[in-house]
Amino acid sequence: MKSPMYLIAIFLLIVMWSGPLVSQQLATPSAVVPQLVNFSGKAVDAQGKTISGVAGVTFAIYKDQYEAAPLWMETQNVTADSRGNYTAQLGAATASGLPLDLFSTGEARWLGVRINGGEEQLRVLLLSVPYALKAADAQTLGGLPASAFVLAAPSVSSGPAVSATSAGGGSVSPSTATDVTTTGGSANFLPSFNGASTIIDSVVEQTGSGSTARIGIGTSTPAATLDVKGSTTVRGLLNLPAASTATASAGSNSNGLGLVASTFNSGTSVAANQVFHWFAEPVGNNTASPSATLNLLFATAPNIPAETGLHIASNGRITFAPGQTFPGTGDGTITGVTAGAGLSGGGSSGNITLSVDTTKVPQLAASNAFTGNQAVNGNLSATGSLSAGPISASSSSTNAAVIATDTLGVGAVVGNSSSGTGVYGSGSQYGVYGNANAGPGNGSFGVAGYGTTGVYGSGDQYGVFGVAVTTSGNVGVYGNAGTGVYAVGYEGPGVYAEANTQGWAVDAVNTGSSTGVLAGTSSDKAYAGWFSGNVEVDGTLSKAGGSSKIDHPLDPANRYLYHSFVESPDMMNICNGNVTLDSNGEAVVTLPGWFEALNRDFRYQLTAVGAPGPNLYVAEEISENHFKIAGGRPGAKVSWQVTGIRQDEWANAHRIPVEQEKPELERGFYLHPELFGAPEEKGILWATAPGAMKQWKEARAKAAAREAATTARTISR
Repeated sequence: MKSPMYLIAIFLLIVMWSGPLVSQQLATPSAVVPQLVNFSGKAVDAQGKTISGVAGVTFAIYKDQYEAAPLWMETQNVTADSRGNYTAQLGAATASGLPLDLFSTGEARWLGVRINGGEEQLRVLLLSVPYALKAADAQTLGGLPASAFVLAAPSVSSGPAVSATSAGGGSVSPSTATDVTTTGGSANFLPSFNGASTIIDSVVEQTGSGSTARIGIGTSTPAATLDVKGSTTVRGLLNLPAASTATASAGSNSNGLGLVASTFNSGTSVAANQVFHWFAEPVGNNTASPSATLNLLFATAPNIPAETGLHIASNGRITFAPGQTFPGTGDGTITGVTAGAGLSGGGSSGNITLSVDTTKVPQLAASNAFTGNQAVNGNLSATGSLSAGPISASSSSTNAAVIATDTLGVGAVVGNSSSGTGVYGSGSQYGVYGNANAGPGNGSFGVAGYGTTGVYGSGDQYGVFGVAVTTSGNVGVYGNAGTGVYAVGYEGPGVYAEANTQGWAVDAVNTGSSTGVLAGTSSDKAYAGWFSGNVEVDGTLSKAGGSSKIDHPLDPANRYLYHSFVESPDMMNICNGNVTLDSNGEAVVTLPGWFEALNRDFRYQLTAVGAPGPNLYVAEEISENHFKIAGGRPGAKVSWQVTGIRQDEWANAHRIPVEQEKPELERGFYLHPELFGAPEEKGILWATAPGAMKQWKEARAKAAAREAATTARTISR
């Protein structure tokens, strides 16, 4: 008898390769099925670049994944699409197709592929179709081996020897064979050996057939597919699988475990079954962390069992049915709660509430009124506002006159003045020092000033020093006035603001047509703003010009290199690169996945590299994030550039006007009046922020006076 692997291989040949063996065995003639196998692949060169159009492909079949000598080989011309995909039929190069003896041994076979004579791609294992595995059953009948159907021969008595072939030509069984006898059997009972050669009825009986068949053990009237009368021992896991496989739209319960009790109903004078079912039920189906619970259901037959509300979660926690109570007995039962001093409420049944009597006990998180004199033996710290009459504070040589810490988000020091100065501070180090630290939420202020001048600070080192740390959104210095913060620093910063963790060093918000931060300089040696680090602008950045500045690559220690920004009246995006044309002088350029969604109104530019390419053109415009180049020399290098106009939501909502009339307030004024021979007062800021411009002019005059005085002192020395 042939081995199972041999029979499997024969069946694979019949199913997969469709050889002529089948047609030869048919009782009636039929058309010959070609010995061909479909194969799909992708054509790429040694660099992994896609090859499109006609390509020469060599197919080879090996008996090993890495052995060098092929068992079969042929070369075909295939046509690949723009992405390199192609389909071929192995064996199509010859009339006889694939030779059947390649697979007669039942051993594994590997396919290797070479494109245009290049390196062989990784070999792939040839697989069978699922139905070919049925060939493994070719040595059985109904799943049983042939030995199960050998008939026992009559007993051989002692006597003269008999040849292997009798006179009549029949076969004779070996002398060791045993007859199998039975005294008769009952219909539908499974037989059981009662001895070495006798069969009797077993306790297993089948009723019905096919899908309605039922098996009974110990009962001749099974009520289910398997009905066992008597105790059952399962030496292993009794598994009740899910009724079906879950999908994204719905999970599936397990098959149930049923428990039935029989009760007699005096009202109906009949017995009634009381049915409990246990089910494993899905929880959180189609989520990243699905789970299940074990649920108890109940019903009186013939009703369908329903949820009781009792279930056990995957972590062992039990959820009880609504109305579940846990009565307590014995010592320790609470029968009533009585309010003591400073409390109100109480009771002996139902929901009991105790409350603080606020007429006797002050509340820390609420306003309290103290009618008598209060004595504080120690320091008095106020983290919120303190309302009182005039407060006089003087400092020692080591301590500040007033120390205020804000933790409630209302401001450590708040100054409010309708005509004067909200907060005025003058000191040898800090005019005003505010620290907003560890507030419970955003919006704490170290110093907040409201007035004609919100905060005025003058100091040898810092005019105003504000620190906002710990909590995101705290503000070191906050000013709201005609001049929010006015600070003069002669030997140090006018305003020093430091933000730690997630805060802002300076938080400026404008309303209406005002300006959040206004900064300027009258000298090209100074900066209106200088940023060391990343800068993010959430909006449109308008400028007179722009450049990048780096250390000169040829002399980085001594020179700078500047480049001007490239500008356009459109909100333009640019994408470019190089591509090598295929054997047809064509190439497909794949763009970033976001490029087509981000842009519209595409424009193209193609440049041949290394040699002229006068016939280059865009054969297919951008579609599905790629476009096609054609008309070039095979293998030529092409440099390409594509531009587009932004069409994202922000760009569509904030188109930059190319030309615009100046507002009425700014007409007659210039961004740079000195370039047009106009005085400083004709600058745009003199029209929109005259107060600030006057302050700037006065500050420059004072600075010039100080510089002149310093120069005079130096000369006099």
